Amino acid sequence: MIKKRIILIIVLYLIIGNTAQAQQKWSLSQCISYAIENNINLKDYEILERLSLEQARQAKRNMLPGIEASSGAGLSFGRSADPNTNDYINTEFFSSSFDLSSSIVVFDGFRIQNQIKYQQFRKQASEYNRLKATDDLAFNVMVAFFDVVYYKGMLGIANEQVEASKLSLKTTEKKVEVGLKAKTDLLDMRANLEREELNKIQIENTLETATLKLKQLMNLISTEEMELVDDSTVVINEQVTQPQQLFEQYTGWSPYYRSIEANVKATEKGLALSRSALYPSIYARGSIGTGFYETNTDADGNTVAFGDQWKNNKNQYLGASLSIPVFSRWSNRSEVKKAKLELERAQNNLDDERQKMFFDMVNDLTELESLYKEHSQYVKRTEVDELAFQAAEKKFDQGLIDINDYYIAKNRLANTQSQVLRSRTQWEIKMKILQFYRGQRFWEMEESLQ
Repeated sequence: MIKKRIILIIVLYLIIGNTAQAQQKWSLSQCISYAIENNINLKDYEILERLSLEQARQAKRNMLPGIEASSGAGLSFGRSADPNTNDYINTEFFSSSFDLSSSIVVFDGFRIQNQIKYQQFRKQASEYNRLKATDDLAFNVMVAFFDVVYYKGMLGIANEQVEASKLSLKTTEKKVEVGLKAKTDLLDMRANLEREELNKIQIENTLETATLKLKQLMNLISTEEMELVDDSTVVINEQVTQPQQLFEQYTGWSPYYRSIEANVKATEKGLALSRSALYPSIYARGSIGTGFYETNTDADGNTVAFGDQWKNNKNQYLGASLSIPVFSRWSNRSEVKKAKLELERAQNNLDDERQKMFFDMVNDLTELESLYKEHSQYVKRTEVDELAFQAAEKKFDQGLIDINDYYIAKNRLANTQSQVLRSRTQWEIKMKILQFYRGQRFWEMEESLQ
């Protein structure tokens, strides 16, 4: 029995161990790819794109002639018109009719052609909107990813601070016992350790919240801990980029910008559609029909056979109609004026978005340069603060400085380390934004290299 329990424990241990080893490590590109495949909001954009595609196809189908077939049958009672003679009779009789008709637009002020172009631009805008939503999701995941990376780094710094304080506390306890340190120093160190433990707990909670946000964006239903891999090999350096050149490059391919352009073009076709109502419309129509009437009899008074009546009663029609808008209480011209204002509004929105995009780009480039300078300075400062803390630690052990000076050096080092981490992660985010401005979807590039 004991052997069975031992074997069971070993098997469970191996299963748990293999599961832990098989836990997936998530890179940035993997997180973004998973989010794109599983995000619910993106599926809604895909549905809207398919809807606009069907509307564009139907706009082309409207050029085809319309064909209608109809059939009717009835039994007449009492006084009614004879379909053969149009005389009124009091005889009960059965009749049926069969008709096939067709109509086609000859000219309608180019309304159908403009409608086709309008729906095509709407389809383009819908496609660009889906691509923009995909890019927005990728950036949201990227920010959430680096938030987790940042707070994990902060947690590492907090752990180092706690461990260093624990070692110092043990050393101080021994020195207090032999009278080399005052008991007040020991109490201060214990209080500081508690503060650092609390700070560690707060960072753990923030890290958990950041991880949950990342999972939500990815639509990752899992309670397991995510192990992120920041496999970025980019070396932080100073980037020199001309904003105007970068802006022209970005607006040449950006789904967001091209979506706005497509909306402007669709609005132009909307104006042309409104003007179509001012022109005459010409339609061509044709029909063919036949019927069977029980009152249609031969010389002997017998009802003519169905087949014979099908041939004999056949009728055809060809015709055309012209419709000229004369007066519609100015509604057509009012629609044209409103369409002109909508076009003016769309063009103004395009100019406004161009201005916003340009200054956002300039701001990103400025922040990128500032982050480079900050990071370089903080790296240098870390080396100095590390040496200063080591010296302060030795002086405190020798009783040459008080505990306040010791903690000033210790906290200054931790703060500088956190600033290095912050500037590093923010620089990576801005650098990937710069890559995106250049037309590089960094998550696709990273995935292809794996």
